[in-house]
Amino acid sequence: MDIKNFRIAYSDYDVTSTLYQKVSADKLAEQLKTVAPTLKDAKHFVHLAQWDLKDHWGVDGYGDPLCTRISGVENTENLEGLFIHMKGCWHYSDDGIYWEPVDEYFLEKVA
Repeated sequence: MDIKNFRIAYSDYDVTSTLYQKVSADKLAEQLKTVAPTLKDAKHFVHLAQWDLKDHWGVDGYGDPLCTRISGVENTENLEGLFIHMKGCWHYSDDGIYWEPVDEYFLEKVA
């Protein structure tokens, strides 16, 4: 199984993220919901897991590497997707534009 690159982040005024590797997005979603369900837990998880910690200018700036046609930012980390804890739960985006709660996104993908 190939390991894939993701970024995990939290949104607390600004957005802070770290690079993270996992076999699949659904496995990472499951892990994040289990070990970091709250914003406080998400902050701890991102900082404990920090590999390449970055601050972003809001959610739009965080999504730029996956919407390269619009942003002009290259996906130099070969990212498969982005996770962010905001609005009380984890969200996922595979295009850097649309953000869905992980429960909805991965339920739809499995169904």
